[in-house]
Amino acid sequence: MNPLLQLIECGQSCWLDNLTRRMIRSGELKRRVDEQGLRGVTSNPAIFNNAISGSNDYDDQIRELVNDGLQIHEIYEQLVVTDIREACDVLRPVYDESDGIDGFISLEVSPYLAHDTEITKVEGRRLFQTVDRPNLLIKVPGTPAGIPAIEEMLYEGININVTLLFSIQSYEAVAEAYIRALERRLAEGKSVKNIASVASFFLSRLDVLTDQLLGHRIRSGVSAGKEPKPHELLGKFANANAKLAYQSFKQILARDCWKKLEGKGARVQRLLWASTSTKNPLYRDVCYVEPLIGLHTVNTMPDETIDAFADHGIIVKNSVEMDVNESQNVLKNLRKVGLNPDFITQQLLDEGVQKFMDPFDKLMTTIAEKRLYFLGKNHDSQTFALGISKGAVQSALDSLRNRRFSQRISGGDPFLWPSKPGDEEKIKNRLGWLKSIGAFRERGAEIKEFASDIKGAGFRHVVLLGMGGSSLCPEVCHETFGSGKGWPQLTVLDNTDPAAVKGVVSQVDLEKTLFIVASKSGTTGETLSFYNYFYELVKSRVKGEPGHHFIAITDPATPLMAEAQKRRFRRCFENREDIGGRFSALSYFGLVPMGLMGIDIDLFLGRAKQMQYSCGPYVPAAANPAIQLGTILGIQHQLGRDKVTFVISEPIRTFGYWVEQLLAESTGKGESGLVPVEGEPLGSPSVYSNDRVFVYMHAIEENKGDTEEKLLALEEAGHPVIRIEVRDKMNLGAEFFRWELATATAGSIMEVNPFDESNVAESKQNTHDLLDEWRQKGQFSENHPVFQENSIAIQCDSTQEWFDKINGKSALDFIISFVGLAKPPDYIALLPYFLRTPERHNFLQSMRLSLRDRLKAATTLGYGPRYLHSTGQLHKGGPNTGVFIILTADCAEDIAIPGQQYGFATLQRAQALGDFCSLNSKERRVIRIHLGSQIEGGLKLLAERIL
Repeated sequence: MNPLLQLIECGQSCWLDNLTRRMIRSGELKRRVDEQGLRGVTSNPAIFNNAISGSNDYDDQIRELVNDGLQIHEIYEQLVVTDIREACDVLRPVYDESDGIDGFISLEVSPYLAHDTEITKVEGRRLFQTVDRPNLLIKVPGTPAGIPAIEEMLYEGININVTLLFSIQSYEAVAEAYIRALERRLAEGKSVKNIASVASFFLSRLDVLTDQLLGHRIRSGVSAGKEPKPHELLGKFANANAKLAYQSFKQILARDCWKKLEGKGARVQRLLWASTSTKNPLYRDVCYVEPLIGLHTVNTMPDETIDAFADHGIIVKNSVEMDVNESQNVLKNLRKVGLNPDFITQQLLDEGVQKFMDPFDKLMTTIAEKRLYFLGKNHDSQTFALGISKGAVQSALDSLRNRRFSQRISGGDPFLWPSKPGDEEKIKNRLGWLKSIGAFRERGAEIKEFASDIKGAGFRHVVLLGMGGSSLCPEVCHETFGSGKGWPQLTVLDNTDPAAVKGVVSQVDLEKTLFIVASKSGTTGETLSFYNYFYELVKSRVKGEPGHHFIAITDPATPLMAEAQKRRFRRCFENREDIGGRFSALSYFGLVPMGLMGIDIDLFLGRAKQMQYSCGPYVPAAANPAIQLGTILGIQHQLGRDKVTFVISEPIRTFGYWVEQLLAESTGKGESGLVPVEGEPLGSPSVYSNDRVFVYMHAIEENKGDTEEKLLALEEAGHPVIRIEVRDKMNLGAEFFRWELATATAGSIMEVNPFDESNVAESKQNTHDLLDEWRQKGQFSENHPVFQENSIAIQCDSTQEWFDKINGKSALDFIISFVGLAKPPDYIALLPYFLRTPERHNFLQSMRLSLRDRLKAATTLGYGPRYLHSTGQLHKGGPNTGVFIILTADCAEDIAIPGQQYGFATLQRAQALGDFCSLNSKERRVIRIHLGSQIEGGLKLLAERIL
C-alpha cells in the first residue's frame, strides 16, 4: 500500500507544499487527491513566485489585468485568488467527505503585516471574503502581533493556519488563542463546529541553524567523557522539539476547557509539520516525516519529499510519541554545550518574517516586470549605466527595502526624512502630492466643464500670473503642447521686468483675456503685483465687472482667496493645502491651465496614474522606477557627483524648467544639495569633471542624432548615465510623478527634508527691506562699483576672503579672474535680471559653453526673479560651491504698481540687490555686473572676452 495512504490510517493528513496553475488546470492536483490521498495544500509567496516567474501560464490573465489598469498588488491578488479558488474547488470533495477536517488550501497575508495586528485582521477578513470558499485557511504568522489578530479572526469564524512556529511556548500561546476564540463564541451562543485551524510547526530550519552553531563547537581530538558532544546533537533538535510540542498538544486536549468545547463540536487545532524538506544531503530525505506520524497531525511536504516518502517511506504508527525522554535530553544537552533553544527559536522567528518578505518582494518584482512587458511602448522605460557605483546603489536599494520605504512613503510616514522636533506634522502636511492624482482625476470633469465655459464665453487669451511652483508646470505644458484649436492661448508672466509686463499687454486683447492669479500662500509678492496692475488695467479699459476676467488658484483661507471673494472673481480654485508648490503640478495649479489650453487632462492624469501604479507600495525599491531613480541620485551625491546634468529631447525640452526647481529647492539645504544643470548642451568627456551624473530624457518621436554616441563616450569615461524613454508628450504626466517621488527618495538618502525651503525667505525679506528704504529715501544704498568701464559696472564685497585672489586691471579682466575661482566641483551660475530674448539668451549660452569647456565647471542659467523661486534655495542653502554672477541693467521705462510708491523696475532692482545681499551674507562668491542700458552690447562684449 502507498505509504501516503497509510498516513491517513495513522491519523495524519498529507498536504502538498506547492501550487501552480498548471497543476490545477492539467488535472494533476485532482489526480494526487484521488491516487495519493492528498488532503490539502499550503502556499506561500515563494511558491507563487516560482509558479508565475517560471512559466507563461499566468501571462494571459496578467495582460488582461494590465489592460484593465490594475495596480501591481491588485494583479498579484487576482492571480493568487484565481488559483486559490480553483484549488479549493478541487479539494472541496475532500472537505465535504472529511466533515471539514481536511481539504483546505492556505493563503498567506502579506508578510509585511507580521508586526501589525490591526491591519492583519483587516487583510485576513478581506481575503477570506474575496476567495469566498469554506475550505480556505488564512495563513498568519504566529508573531506577538499576529496572535491577537489570529484570535480575533477565529472568533469571527475565519479559518486560520498559524505559520512560523518554532518554539513550544509560541505554539502554546497559539493554542490558548484558539481556545479563547471558541470560548468567546460559545459564551455568545455561536456555533464552534465549522471553525478550522492548524498550527504550523517548522522543522528543517531549526536543524540548519542549530547544526551551524554546533559546528562551531566541534573540536577534533577531544577525548570521550560524560559531557555531551556537539556532533552527537547534529540533526536532532527539530524532531525533538516537535515531539515535545506534540506532548504539549496532548496536554491541552486533556484539559477540561477543551473537553467542553469538543463536546459542542469544536474541531481540534491540529499540529502541522512544515519545512519538511531535508536540507542536509547527509540526512535521510524523509527524516522529518517518519519520526512525526501521529493522531491529529498534518505533514505538508514539497513534491520531492512526497515522492521520496511514496517510494521508500517507513510507517511507524504514533512515531511522534516515541523517544520523548530522549527528546527532552536533546534540549538539555544543547544547553550544556552552550546553545539556548529559546534563543535559536526566537532568532528563527525573527528571520522567518524576513524570509517570507524576500520571496514576496521577488514576486512583486516578477509581476512588475511582466506588467511593464505587457504595457510595451505604453510606458516610459528607464535604464542606467552606473559603472563603479552600481554596488553602492544596489546596497542602498536593499536598505530601502529593509526599511519598507515603498510602503512607508505611500503611507505618508514623515520619519523617512530628518526633522526638528515638531516638524513631523509639517512634513505630513506636505505629502498630499502622493494622493493628488486620484483626487484630481475625480475633479477632472469640473475642470473640463470650467474650461469649456471659458472657451464658450469667447476668451481667447489666458495669462497666468505666478512664480515658481505655480507657474513652471503650466509653462512646460504651454511650450510642449501649445493650445488646441479654438482654445485660448496661454501666456505665463513670472518676470518683473517692465518689458515683460508691457509685452503681455501688447500680446492680448483684454476684453477676451482671462487672468489666473496663482499662489499657494496667496501672498507671493510678484504675483500680487502683477494682479494689482492687470486688475486696474482691466477695470479701466474693459466694460463690466473686472473680477469676471480673473480666477484664483490658492490654498484655503489665504489672503488671495479673500481678495477673490471681495473682487468677485469668476472662480476660485481651492487647492489642497497639503501639496507644496513645487509638488503641485498634478493639482489645480497645473491642471486648470492645462484644461484651458484644451489638453486632455483625463489622459494626462491617466498616464500619471500608470506611473503611480509602477511605483506602488508593494513594488520593491529595486523594481520601483521612481525610487530607483531617487536612490541613484542620492548615492551619486554621496560619491561627489552632485551635478545632475539633463539632456532632454526638443519636443519636451522645457520639462527641465520644472525639474530644475524640484531638485534644487527640495535638496539644496544644510550645505548639501543636488545641482540641476538644465539647458547646457552636451559635450565630450574632456569638458567634464567627475562631479556629473547625466539624465537623458528622450522623446521617442525624435531621432537621437549623435546624442547616444556622446552618451556612450561619457559612459566609457566613467560617468553615470540614466536614460528615460518618454513614450510621447502626454507621458509628461507620468514624468511629473516619477520625479516627485524620486526627489523625495533622494532627500531621504541625502538626509535632507525635501519639503521645506528655509532660505527662500531671506531674499524676500531683503527685497522687502530694500523697498522700505526706497519708500523712505527714493533710492537704494548700493556699494560703489569696484570697477566701472564704459557701460559695465561691477559690484561685490571687497571684504570677502575670495576678493584677494582676484587679479585684474580692468572690469573684464576682473570678471575673467573671478570666474577662474571656479574649480571642480564648483559650478557657475549666470543670473540675469532682464527680459529673455533669443539674442540675449544666445549670448548667455555661448558664455556657459566657453566657461564649461575652459574650466570644466558645471554652468547654470536662471533668469531673475524666477530663479529665486527655483534654484535660489540651493544657492543659499546648498553647498558653497557656486560662483554667482548677477546681471542687471537699466530699464528703458518703468510701469507703476497700483497701491505702491514704486514700479516694476524698482521691484526688479530690489530683488536683484536683495539676492546679492543674501548670497553675500552666506559668504558665497558673488558679483553683480550692471550692463547699463545697452544689454545686448554689454553681453556681446562679455561673450567675446570670455570666449
